[in-house]
Amino acid sequence: MASTPNQAFLHESYPDQDLIDIARNLGPVIREYSAQGEREGHMPQPMWDALSDAGLLSLLTPKNFGGAEVDPITYSRVVEEISIHDAAAGWTLTNPLLFGVLCARLPQQGALDIMGTDPRARLAATFGPPLKAVPTEGGYKLSGYGTFASNCHQALWMGAICQIAEEGDPEIQDSGMLNPGTMKTDKPRLLWAYYPAKDCRILDNWHVMGMRGTGSNNIQVDESFVPYHRCVPFGAEYQLGPDFQGPLYRFPFIGLAVGGLTPVALGIARRAIDEIAALAKTKTPAGSSKLLWEHPATQYKIAQAEGAVRAGRALLYETLRERWEATLAGKEPTMDDRAGLMLAASTAAANAALAVELAFSLSGTTGIYVDSPIERCFRDMQVVRQQRLLADGRYETFGQMYFGLEPDFITIVI
Repeated sequence: MASTPNQAFLHESYPDQDLIDIARNLGPVIREYSAQGEREGHMPQPMWDALSDAGLLSLLTPKNFGGAEVDPITYSRVVEEISIHDAAAGWTLTNPLLFGVLCARLPQQGALDIMGTDPRARLAATFGPPLKAVPTEGGYKLSGYGTFASNCHQALWMGAICQIAEEGDPEIQDSGMLNPGTMKTDKPRLLWAYYPAKDCRILDNWHVMGMRGTGSNNIQVDESFVPYHRCVPFGAEYQLGPDFQGPLYRFPFIGLAVGGLTPVALGIARRAIDEIAALAKTKTPAGSSKLLWEHPATQYKIAQAEGAVRAGRALLYETLRERWEATLAGKEPTMDDRAGLMLAASTAAANAALAVELAFSLSGTTGIYVDSPIERCFRDMQVVRQQRLLADGRYETFGQMYFGLEPDFITIVI
C-alpha cells in the first residue's frame, strides 16, 4: 500500500479541542442514562441519540461522505472523555467507528452502501469464530455464529471475518472485486464482509459482571447474501478506496484500535480516582477519628494511582502522536512501530487497572455496594482487561516482536 506525504494535514493543528469539549459536555446526559444501560444490557437510545446529534458517530468517516475524518489523537481523546462518564458508552462509541474505518478497504460501491447516504458509523462486528462464506452468484451467503458483537442493538450493518467454504470460488484482484488467482491457498481463506444487521439474530447471552451497557451479545446469521463489493480479503494487503485517500486511512489499523480501546481503560481509571478523592474528603473510616484523606496510606495510594495513570496516558499519546506525524510525512509503519503501539496499549491498560484497584482498596466497605461508582469502575475494568488487545498477553506479543519472532496476534499486521 503506497503512501505519500500530506502537506495540508502537516500544517493542521490537532487534536481538535472543540470536539473534545463537545464530548466532555455530554457528561450529564451520559451519566443520566448510565444505570439504564446497566439494567438493559445495551446503550439506551437517548444516550445513542446524544452521541449521534453531537456528530461523534462520524468522527472517522471520510469528509467526502460528510464525516469529520479527524486525526487519531482527537479520536482517542473523545473516547476517553466519554468513558470517564460511562465506560460502556465509550466502548459502544469506539467500536462502530473502528469497523467503519475498515470500509476504506472495500470497493467504492461497498463503502457507498454503508456510508454513502449516512455518515454515521451504525455498525457492529464479530471477529470470531469466522462465519462460513458459501460462494453464490454475485457474492457469498454468510452463515454462522459470532461473539461479542458490541453495539449490535443500534447497528444497521454487521461486519465479520468469514472463511470461504469451498475451493474454486472467486477471489480478489486489484480492483477490489472477487476474482481468481490472488489469495494464498495454503491457509484458510478469510474475508472481511459487511451484511445487513437485520439478517442476524441477537442472542440473549450478555449477562456479565461489567461493561453491561455495551450490548456485546452473540449473534446468529443464516444465509445472508453479501455481494462481492462488500467483501475484501482479511489481511495486511489492501488498497484504499477513492474516498479514503486521507492520512487517517493510512494510519495502521492497530494504531486506531489502540487509540480507540485503550482510552476506555484510562477513562475508567480517571473516574475511579476522582470518585475516591471525593469520598476521601467526606468519609471517616470505622475506628478512626480522621477523614480518609488525612491518612498517610490514602495519600500514598492516591499518588501511586495518579502516577500510574499519568505515565500510561503519556506513553499512549506520545506513541500515537509520533506515529501520526510519521504517517503525515508519508512513512509506512514498520513492525517496530506496530509493536510500540501495542506496548503503549498494554502499559496504559495495566497502569489504569492498578489505579482502579488502588481506588477500590481505599474505598473500604463503601466500594462493595452496587450503587457505588467505584464498584462499577472495578467491575468494568475487570471486563475491559479481558479484551485481547488490552490483556496482559500482549506483553508477550511485544516480547516476541522485540526478539524478531512471529507475533501471535493477527491484529498487529492488518
